[in-house]
Amino acid sequence: MYIEPNVESSYRKNNLGKTIYEIVLELNPKVVVEFGILHGYSTLSIAQALRDLDNGGKIIAYDLFENYKYKHGTMEEVTKLLTKHNLQDCVELKYGNLYEWVDNPEEFDLLHIDIANDGDILKLVSDKLPNKNILFEGGSKERDTEWWMEKYNRTPIYPYINEIKYEILNNSWPSISLIRGVNDKRK
Repeated sequence: MYIEPNVESSYRKNNLGKTIYEIVLELNPKVVVEFGILHGYSTLSIAQALRDLDNGGKIIAYDLFENYKYKHGTMEEVTKLLTKHNLQDCVELKYGNLYEWVDNPEEFDLLHIDIANDGDILKLVSDKLPNKNILFEGGSKERDTEWWMEKYNRTPIYPYINEIKYEILNNSWPSISLIRGVNDKRK
């Protein structure tokens, strides 16, 4: 059963954790890799789904934590949160950078990316990891007009909707989208 995490996150405003939980149930992955934990909201949402699937699945969640110079959480705070919700057995927290990992990834069934995504990041990941299920923050036209996208001259995601063939699962801000891998029966 899904319980909305009481954790600071842009996802929390519109309960996007429920969308994440439901897509994890639908895809039934054994291994989920996540980049961008912050305070642990999406990690908790994914871990709840893995627990409820009861298929021995796990999430390997990467973040730069204290090594990131902007807004960040700590590994210690996320560990405590996972223990509080009795989800620690299906989560492995690691320090890691998507740009280094993508050239030599471990085996996984679903990748979740939440690292200030833009079109360049999604294009890189979809090119390097073809035929994989990739869940990501963003994808809507509205998300592409966020102030930081313009301020830092980031490449919009939405123009890639036909090229990388993603679907917007939830349009609520900041939006959640999915690239379905070839092993997904609905593709």
